[in-house]
Amino acid sequence: MLVGIIYSTEKKVIAKLVEGLKRGLEEQGHQVKVFPDDTDSFTGLAACKSLMVGSCVTGGFKPKTPSRLKDALSKLNIISGKRSIAFVASGGIGERKALIQLMNDMEKQGCYMVNQQSFSSEDDAHRFGKSVSLKPS
Repeated sequence: MLVGIIYSTEKKVIAKLVEGLKRGLEEQGHQVKVFPDDTDSFTGLAACKSLMVGSCVTGGFKPKTPSRLKDALSKLNIISGKRSIAFVASGGIGERKALIQLMNDMEKQGCYMVNQQSFSSEDDAHRFGKSVSLKPS
């Protein structure tokens, strides 16, 4: 299955998590397309059957989805109806609230949320990618 991963480029730790996730998904036999939030083109995202969106924790007590990621999601009407997983880098104050805010932003765009995760390391993301069960939209 073709899986799309959109992620925030605000902190480098998210890119490392994406690499681990990608490796795990590919070991399951999935094809993965990766889209940083600062890209000009999301070509190929419409063909993806599942979507994963990664963010970092911004602000401690009132976390928000990073503005560049939120802007990228708001321009993507092709993600509506896709089975989606939200993930954040774990650690720090506001991790759970940041994950909830990301899921809310994804649901506003029509994503069908099936899971949410906090990853503490690239290996943690890799293990999840190897074990997650994905169903087509």
